[in-house]
Amino acid sequence: MSEAGFNRTNDNIEWARWTWNPVTGCKTGCPYCYARDIALQDRKTWPRGFEPDFRQDRLSAPQHTRVPSGAELDPGLRSVFVCSMADLFGDWIPQEWIEAVLAEVRRAPQWTFLFLTKFPARLVGIEWPANAWVGTTVDRQERVKPAEEAFQRVKASVKFLSCEPLLEELTFSSLEPFNWLIIGARSSTRKLPAFQPDRAWLISLMRQARQAGVKVYVKPNVQMADRPREYPQAAPVQGRLL
Repeated sequence: MSEAGFNRTNDNIEWARWTWNPVTGCKTGCPYCYARDIALQDRKTWPRGFEPDFRQDRLSAPQHTRVPSGAELDPGLRSVFVCSMADLFGDWIPQEWIEAVLAEVRRAPQWTFLFLTKFPARLVGIEWPANAWVGTTVDRQERVKPAEEAFQRVKASVKFLSCEPLLEELTFSSLEPFNWLIIGARSSTRKLPAFQPDRAWLISLMRQARQAGVKVYVKPNVQMADRPREYPQAAPVQGRLL
Protein backbone atom coordinates (compact mmCIF):
# COMPACT_ATOMS: atom_id res chain seq x y z
CA MET A 1 0.00 0.00 0.00
CA SER A 2 1.26 3.47 -0.88
CA GLU A 3 2.52 5.66 1.93
CA ALA A 4 0.99 8.81 0.48
CA GLY A 5 0.40 11.65 2.92
CA PHE A 6 -1.98 14.59 3.03
CA ASN A 7 -1.93 17.41 0.47
CA ARG A 8 -1.56 21.06 1.42
CA THR A 9 -4.54 23.32 0.75
CA ASN A 10 -4.42 26.72 -0.91
CA ASP A 11 -4.38 30.04 0.93
CA ASN A 12 -8.17 30.37 0.74
CA ILE A 13 -8.62 27.45 3.17
CA GLU A 14 -6.87 28.80 6.26
CA TRP A 15 -9.02 26.77 8.65
CA ALA A 16 -7.68 23.47 7.29
CA ARG A 17 -4.16 23.41 5.85
CA TRP A 18 -4.45 19.82 4.67
CA THR A 19 -6.73 17.78 2.44
CA TRP A 20 -7.24 14.02 2.39
CA ASN A 21 -9.19 12.39 -0.42
CA PRO A 22 -9.65 8.65 0.14
CA VAL A 23 -12.94 9.07 -1.75
CA THR A 24 -13.29 11.29 -4.80
CA GLY A 25 -16.07 12.34 -7.14
CA CYS A 26 -19.61 13.63 -6.68
CA LYS A 27 -22.99 13.40 -8.44
CA THR A 28 -24.61 16.55 -7.05
CA GLY A 29 -23.72 18.67 -10.07
CA CYS A 30 -23.34 22.09 -8.43
CA PRO A 31 -22.43 24.66 -11.14
CA TYR A 32 -19.97 26.37 -8.77
CA CYS A 33 -18.01 23.17 -8.03
CA TYR A 34 -14.27 23.83 -8.17
CA ALA A 35 -13.49 20.14 -7.60
CA ARG A 36 -15.20 19.05 -10.80
CA ASP A 37 -13.24 21.67 -12.73
CA ILE A 38 -9.97 20.27 -11.38
CA ALA A 39 -10.92 16.69 -12.25
CA LEU A 40 -12.07 17.49 -15.79
CA GLN A 41 -9.03 19.63 -16.58
CA ASP A 42 -6.50 16.96 -15.60
CA ARG A 43 -7.59 13.64 -17.09
CA LYS A 44 -4.12 12.13 -16.56
CA THR A 45 -4.53 12.40 -12.79
CA TRP A 46 -8.30 11.89 -12.93
CA PRO A 47 -8.88 9.19 -15.60
CA ARG A 48 -12.40 8.54 -14.28
CA GLY A 49 -13.29 12.23 -14.33
CA PHE A 50 -15.54 13.13 -11.44
CA GLU A 51 -17.19 9.73 -11.06
CA PRO A 52 -17.23 8.56 -7.40
CA ASP A 53 -14.21 6.42 -6.62
CA PHE A 54 -12.72 4.75 -3.53
CA ARG A 55 -8.95 5.40 -3.30
CA GLN A 56 -7.99 2.68 -0.84
CA ASP A 57 -4.27 3.41 -1.29
CA ARG A 58 -4.84 6.79 0.39
CA LEU A 59 -6.43 5.47 3.57
CA SER A 60 -3.14 5.35 5.47
CA ALA A 61 -2.28 9.02 4.86
CA PRO A 62 -3.01 10.10 8.48
CA GLN A 63 -0.29 7.75 9.66
CA HIS A 64 2.26 9.10 7.18
CA THR A 65 1.87 12.85 7.75
CA ARG A 66 3.29 14.59 10.81
CA VAL A 67 1.56 17.46 12.56
CA PRO A 68 3.81 20.46 11.81
CA SER A 69 5.33 22.73 14.41
CA GLY A 70 3.21 25.76 15.20
CA ALA A 71 -0.05 23.83 15.37
CA GLU A 72 -0.48 24.91 19.00
CA LEU A 73 -0.88 28.52 17.81
CA ASP A 74 -2.52 27.91 14.43
CA PRO A 75 -5.35 25.32 14.61
CA GLY A 76 -5.44 25.13 10.83
CA LEU A 77 -2.09 23.32 10.80
CA ARG A 78 -3.65 20.39 12.65
CA SER A 79 -6.87 20.37 10.64
CA VAL A 80 -7.60 18.10 7.67
CA PHE A 81 -10.41 18.74 5.20
CA VAL A 82 -11.69 15.23 4.41
CA CYS A 83 -12.87 14.55 0.86
CA SER A 84 -12.43 18.04 -0.52
CA MET A 85 -12.87 16.41 -3.94
CA ALA A 86 -16.05 14.52 -3.06
CA ASP A 87 -19.16 14.41 -0.92
CA LEU A 88 -18.55 11.44 1.35
CA PHE A 89 -22.18 11.33 2.45
CA GLY A 90 -23.96 11.45 -0.89
CA ASP A 91 -26.60 8.76 -1.27
CA TRP A 92 -24.44 7.07 -3.91
CA ILE A 93 -21.60 6.39 -1.43
CA PRO A 94 -21.50 2.83 0.03
CA GLN A 95 -21.58 2.75 3.82
CA GLU A 96 -18.42 0.65 3.89
CA TRP A 97 -16.45 3.53 2.31
CA ILE A 98 -17.58 5.83 5.11
CA GLU A 99 -16.71 3.27 7.78
CA ALA A 100 -13.25 2.74 6.31
CA VAL A 101 -12.53 6.48 6.46
CA LEU A 102 -13.84 6.82 10.03
CA ALA A 103 -11.71 3.88 11.17
CA GLU A 104 -8.59 5.78 10.07
CA VAL A 105 -9.81 8.94 11.80
CA ARG A 106 -10.08 7.03 15.07
CA ARG A 107 -6.50 5.80 14.61
CA ALA A 108 -5.14 9.35 14.27
CA PRO A 109 -6.21 11.39 17.34
CA GLN A 110 -3.33 13.82 16.75
CA TRP A 111 -5.27 15.31 13.82
CA THR A 112 -8.59 17.16 13.61
CA PHE A 113 -10.68 15.94 10.67
CA LEU A 114 -13.35 18.16 9.10
CA PHE A 115 -16.24 16.54 7.25
CA LEU A 116 -18.57 18.59 5.05
CA THR A 117 -21.65 17.47 3.12
CA LYS A 118 -24.77 18.67 1.36
CA PHE A 119 -26.61 15.61 2.74
CA PRO A 120 -26.89 16.31 6.49
CA ALA A 121 -29.49 13.63 7.19
CA ARG A 122 -26.86 10.95 6.61
CA LEU A 123 -24.73 12.36 9.45
CA VAL A 124 -27.36 11.38 12.02
CA GLY A 125 -26.69 8.21 13.97
CA ILE A 126 -22.95 8.05 13.32
CA GLU A 127 -20.79 7.65 16.42
CA TRP A 128 -18.37 10.41 15.59
CA PRO A 129 -14.80 10.24 16.90
CA ALA A 130 -13.85 13.09 19.23
CA ASN A 131 -11.40 14.45 16.64
CA ALA A 132 -14.10 14.81 13.95
CA TRP A 133 -15.71 18.17 13.22
CA VAL A 134 -18.91 17.71 11.25
CA GLY A 135 -20.53 20.26 8.95
CA THR A 136 -23.06 20.86 6.22
CA THR A 137 -23.18 23.35 3.37
CA VAL A 138 -26.03 25.86 3.32
CA ASP A 139 -25.80 28.13 0.30
CA ARG A 140 -29.51 28.92 -0.11
CA GLN A 141 -32.54 29.17 2.17
CA GLU A 142 -33.93 25.85 0.93
CA ARG A 143 -31.08 24.05 2.70
CA VAL A 144 -31.70 25.72 6.07
CA LYS A 145 -34.50 23.47 7.36
CA PRO A 146 -32.81 20.14 6.47
CA ALA A 147 -29.63 21.37 8.18
CA GLU A 148 -31.46 22.43 11.33
CA GLU A 149 -33.44 19.20 11.57
CA ALA A 150 -30.40 16.97 11.09
CA PHE A 151 -28.06 18.84 13.42
CA GLN A 152 -30.54 18.71 16.26
CA ARG A 153 -29.69 14.97 16.25
CA VAL A 154 -26.04 14.90 15.15
CA LYS A 155 -23.69 14.12 18.05
CA ALA A 156 -20.20 15.46 17.40
CA SER A 157 -17.63 17.47 19.33
CA VAL A 158 -17.90 20.38 16.88
CA LYS A 159 -20.81 20.96 14.52
CA PHE A 160 -20.50 23.62 11.86
CA LEU A 161 -22.15 25.37 8.93
CA SER A 162 -20.37 26.27 5.72
CA CYS A 163 -22.23 29.08 4.00
CA GLU A 164 -19.97 29.04 0.98
CA PRO A 165 -20.91 30.21 -1.44
CA LEU A 166 -23.40 32.48 0.31
CA LEU A 167 -25.84 33.02 -2.57
CA GLU A 168 -28.73 34.75 -0.80
CA GLU A 169 -29.78 36.04 2.59
CA LEU A 170 -30.27 33.18 5.06
CA THR A 171 -32.61 33.09 8.04
CA PHE A 172 -32.34 30.30 10.60
CA SER A 173 -34.86 29.53 13.32
CA SER A 174 -31.83 29.07 15.59
CA LEU A 175 -28.10 28.49 15.17
CA GLU A 176 -27.81 26.96 18.64
CA PRO A 177 -27.27 23.39 17.30
CA PHE A 178 -24.00 24.62 15.77
CA ASN A 179 -20.63 25.64 17.21
CA TRP A 180 -19.06 27.28 14.17
CA LEU A 181 -20.04 29.23 11.06
CA ILE A 182 -17.84 29.56 7.97
CA ILE A 183 -18.84 32.17 5.37
CA GLY A 184 -17.39 32.37 1.87
CA ALA A 185 -17.95 33.93 -1.53
CA ARG A 186 -18.32 32.07 -4.83
CA SER A 187 -15.07 31.61 -6.67
CA SER A 188 -15.07 31.53 -10.48
CA THR A 189 -15.53 28.17 -12.22
CA ARG A 190 -15.86 27.03 -15.82
CA LYS A 191 -19.61 27.61 -15.62
CA LEU A 192 -19.93 30.68 -13.37
CA PRO A 193 -18.09 33.91 -12.58
CA ALA A 194 -16.98 34.88 -9.10
CA PHE A 195 -19.71 36.33 -6.90
CA GLN A 196 -19.57 38.40 -3.71
CA PRO A 197 -22.40 38.11 -1.15
CA ASP A 198 -24.26 41.29 -0.31
CA ARG A 199 -22.96 43.03 2.78
CA ALA A 200 -26.46 42.98 4.33
CA TRP A 201 -26.51 39.16 4.04
CA LEU A 202 -23.18 38.95 5.86
CA ILE A 203 -24.32 41.25 8.66
CA SER A 204 -27.60 39.37 9.10
CA LEU A 205 -25.93 35.96 9.23
CA MET A 206 -23.19 37.06 11.62
CA ARG A 207 -25.79 38.67 13.88
CA GLN A 208 -27.68 35.36 14.08
CA ALA A 209 -24.42 33.60 14.95
CA ARG A 210 -23.57 36.09 17.70
CA GLN A 211 -27.01 35.71 19.24
CA ALA A 212 -26.48 31.93 19.42
CA GLY A 213 -22.90 32.14 20.69
CA VAL A 214 -21.53 30.60 17.49
CA LYS A 215 -17.94 31.31 16.42
CA VAL A 216 -17.56 32.95 13.00
CA TYR A 217 -14.88 32.48 10.35
CA VAL A 218 -15.07 34.60 7.19
CA LYS A 219 -12.90 33.27 4.37
CA PRO A 220 -10.34 35.36 2.47
CA ASN A 221 -12.43 35.33 -0.72
CA VAL A 222 -15.01 37.60 0.97
CA GLN A 223 -14.34 41.29 0.45
CA MET A 224 -14.65 42.42 4.04
CA ALA A 225 -12.44 44.55 6.26
CA ASP A 226 -11.48 43.03 9.63
CA ARG A 227 -13.06 39.68 8.79
CA PRO A 228 -13.62 37.41 11.83
CA ARG A 229 -11.31 34.40 12.00
CA GLU A 230 -12.55 32.52 15.05
CA TYR A 231 -12.23 28.82 15.82
CA PRO A 232 -14.55 26.74 18.01
CA GLN A 233 -13.52 24.77 21.01
CA ALA A 234 -14.49 21.11 21.03
CA ALA A 235 -17.80 21.03 22.88
CA PRO A 236 -19.25 18.34 25.21
CA VAL A 237 -21.78 16.17 23.41
CA GLN A 238 -24.46 13.70 24.32
CA GLY A 239 -23.65 10.11 23.55
CA ARG A 240 -20.38 8.27 23.36
CA LEU A 241 -17.35 9.58 21.51
CA LEU A 242 -14.73 7.06 20.47
